Amino acid sequence: MFTRRTLMAVILAGIAGTIANSLVVAGLVGAPLWGLILSFGRNAVAILVALMLPVIYARMHGIAAHAVAVVALAVIPSILAKTVFGVAAPWGLALAVNAVYAVTAVVVYLALTRSRAL
Repeated sequence: MFTRRTLMAVILAGIAGTIANSLVVAGLVGAPLWGLILSFGRNAVAILVALMLPVIYARMHGIAAHAVAVVALAVIPSILAKTVFGVAAPWGLALAVNAVYAVTAVVVYLALTRSRAL
């Protein structure tokens, strides 16, 4: 399940998701873009959460796998943001910007690990 290729896909998916999320956050709330993109903590959490992707896709297939992956990768970082990191944004905004991370991470992961992405 965790090959070198899979691990690289997870890392790149997490980073790509962080970049997409950072662009949206910076655009919506005016936060400094490069500070968000280059944040070690944000990238570390994004990569750790993206480690769920190989597990999800090993156990599930098709639309159900995609749905579970996107929901998990949107909800878990939102819960962490609100409860651990003390983000003051409303739940709806946290879920929305983390959904951007989730969709981006899933698409990048699938593009790097499968011959056909979706």
